[in-house]
This record gives sequence, structure tokens and C-alpha cells, in this order.
Amino acid sequence: MKDSTPKVAPGRTVFSPVNSLVVAVIAGISFAALAIWIARQGVSVPGMDQRIHTWVMSHRNSANIEFARGVTWGGVTQIVLPTLIIIGALATEGGHTFTRRLKSGFFITLIASVGAYLGLQINHLEGRVRPPVIDWAGTAGGPSFPSGHTTVASLFAASCAWVIATRVRAGWPRIALWTGAVLYAVAVGFSRVWLGVHWPTDVIGGWLYALTWLAGSAAVVLTIRKRRLR
Repeated sequence: MKDSTPKVAPGRTVFSPVNSLVVAVIAGISFAALAIWIARQGVSVPGMDQRIHTWVMSHRNSANIEFARGVTWGGVTQIVLPTLIIIGALATEGGHTFTRRLKSGFFITLIASVGAYLGLQINHLEGRVRPPVIDWAGTAGGPSFPSGHTTVASLFAASCAWVIATRVRAGWPRIALWTGAVLYAVAVGFSRVWLGVHWPTDVIGGWLYALTWLAGSAAVVLTIRKRRLR
């Protein structure tokens, strides 16, 4: 009898529950350590943040600012989450009905959405002050750490790679897929620093938080699926 259980694409043939959990723990500890360190700085700006921010301010021009403004759209929630629904549905294995594909798309998007929401709560709890408004070359709102655009872009890029990886053969195709996801997250994160609306450690925090959330989610999903297949 054919198994009618919805086959959700995320990471089924790419990761193991144990490996995912290890990554989540390491990234989570790193994120927590960074958040605590920043909180202890109070209103002071770490030297690394200040030096990079100053360097960026001295190298900006109208052309690269416009480029950064375009890249930063890759971290806008209202754009990437609906897109993730479509990608999640299309990446689901062939042979499934449209409804089953759509459910898979909503499932991976739900994971990313909850992650983005919790990241926003951490952002408000941390309450870090952004760089001076006079340095802003883009829009921003709320506290600074972790970077919301960076978090959302990282969740989106990693989620897309997660679901698509099951349709791509092992070897260089998967390496290229994950490399593209990393470059996407890095580009959006860097755009926030270039626009002067975030400190570099805000962006690092966004990357670490997104990795923690998705790796932890992968561990849970894969564990549940493994038990169902027993």
C-alpha cells in the first residue's frame, strides 16, 4: 500500500537529526554569548563595530548606496515569505496533489515565520541603539540587534536551500545551492551595514540566530519523520 503521508521536502535526504542538533547548539551558544556581550556594553559601541562603520561611511557613494538599497529588499518579510510558500510548494516531490504541495510550502514558511517573529521579540528585548540617524542611507525601525532584515534573509535563503536540496543530486549541485544561499544572506546582511542602519555585530547576530532556529527546526522535523517511518 502506497504511503499517503505528506512528504515534506525540508532536509529529508540532506541532514541527520543529530548533525542538525549539533549545529543548532553551537550556533545558539554563539548567539547567546554575542547577545549577552552586547547587552553588557550598554550604550557603548564596541571598537570593531565603530571601526567598520567608519570605514563604510568613508567608502559610500551614490552608486553603491543604490545597489545596497536594492539588495536589502531581499530581507523584506512581505516579499520573501510569500515567495517561500511558492518555492516550498514547487520543490515538493512530484506526484503530489496541488493541495499537498501547497501544504508543504506553508509548512516551511510557517517555520521561517515563527523564527522571524521570535527574532523580533529578542530584538525588542535587547533594545540596542542603532547607528546615528545621520548616517542612515536606508529605512529602519526599532532596536538594532539582531538585524531583522538579515534574520529574515537568512531564514529565507536557508529554507529555500533546505527544500530544494532534496531535488538536487549530491556533490557540486548541492554545494552550489548552499553557496548561493550563504551569499544571499551575506549580501543582505552587508547591505544593512553599508546603508548605515546596523552595526556589524547586529548582522552577525542575525546570521547566528537564523542558523540556530533552522538547524533546531530541522532536528525536530527529521526526528519526527524518522519515528513515523519506523
